[in-house]
Amino acid sequence: MKNNKILISVVIPSYNRANTVGYTIDSIIAQKVNAKIEIVIGDDCSTDNAREVLLQYKEKYPDIIRLFFWEKNLGLGANWASCIKECKGKYICNCDNDDYWHNLDKLQLQLDHMESHPDCNVLITNHRCHNRDTGVITEEVAKIDRTIPLQKAMWGGSSFCNATIMYRADFMKAHLDLDEFINRRLSLQDWPAWVILAAYSDFDVLPISTATFGIETTSITRPDSVERLAKRYEKDREVCRYLGELFPNKFPYSDEMWGKYANGRLAAKAFDLKQFENAKKYSKNSTGLSFVKYVCAQNKILFRLFIALRSLKNKLTE
Repeated sequence: MKNNKILISVVIPSYNRANTVGYTIDSIIAQKVNAKIEIVIGDDCSTDNAREVLLQYKEKYPDIIRLFFWEKNLGLGANWASCIKECKGKYICNCDNDDYWHNLDKLQLQLDHMESHPDCNVLITNHRCHNRDTGVITEEVAKIDRTIPLQKAMWGGSSFCNATIMYRADFMKAHLDLDEFINRRLSLQDWPAWVILAAYSDFDVLPISTATFGIETTSITRPDSVERLAKRYEKDREVCRYLGELFPNKFPYSDEMWGKYANGRLAAKAFDLKQFENAKKYSKNSTGLSFVKYVCAQNKILFRLFIALRSLKNKLTE
C-alpha cells in the first residue's frame, strides 16, 4: 500500500439482519485490494441484536469500520445518504446487510478500471442471486437497455445489483442532493440515485461476477402481505414524487397516476396470495393489471377458477 489515505469507502445501511450482516462485513474485509478502505455503517435503530454484532466488528476492526447509531429511525434512503456524507474515499461502494462480495478481487478490479478510465463515474458488474430459503445460487448478467435513453433504462430497463456498484465520489456528491434524501426520508436509496446520476453520465459494465444479492422470504422490498406492500408503496410514493420534481418532462408524477399504479401491483399481490377481497378492492382503480385478472377479480367464482388453473399449470410445468 503506497499511502495511508482512504481511497475506497464501502457503505452498509444497516437495519436488523443480525444473522447476515457479519457475513457482509467479512466479505468486505477479505478483499484483496492495494488501497486503504473504510467501511461506513449506519444502524437505523435495529430491533434485533444487530447493534451488538456491529459493535463486536467495530472492536475487531477499529481502523477500518466507522459505525454510526442514529438516534431515530431514518428509513433506508436517509440512512444511506447519511452514510454517504460521512465517506472519505475517492470511490464509494455499496453492500446491503443481506448481500456479500464473493469475488475477492472485486475492489481491485473496479479500482483498476476507474483509475485507468477517468471519464468513468459509475461502474457495475455481473452478480449472483442467493435464495437463502432454498440455498440455490444463480449467476446473473448486468443488463442495461441501450436502445433507450439511459435515464429511461434506469427507470425500468435495467437489471443489476446495488452491491456491485462503484461510484466516483466527487461526481456522486456533486449530482445527488443527499440532504433531500434525508429530509424527505426516502424509502429507497439505489434506484433514485441511478435515475438521477444517469442524467449526467454513462454507466460502465465489467462483465465479471463480483457480488451476491441475498434473497430473503420477507424484506423491505419483498413484503409478505398486501397490507405491508401497501405501506411500502405509500413510502415509495415520495421517491417518485421527488424524481418527478427533478425531471418533470421525463418522469411526470401525479398522485392519481401513482395510486393507479400501486393498486395494480397490490391487486397482483392479492392474486399471488389468493386473496379475493383484496384483489377486488385494488383492481377497480388500477393500471398494469391484465384484462383477465381484472375480470376475475370482480367475481369470486372466476377468481377461484383462475387460481385453480394457475396452480394446475404450475404443476404441469414443474
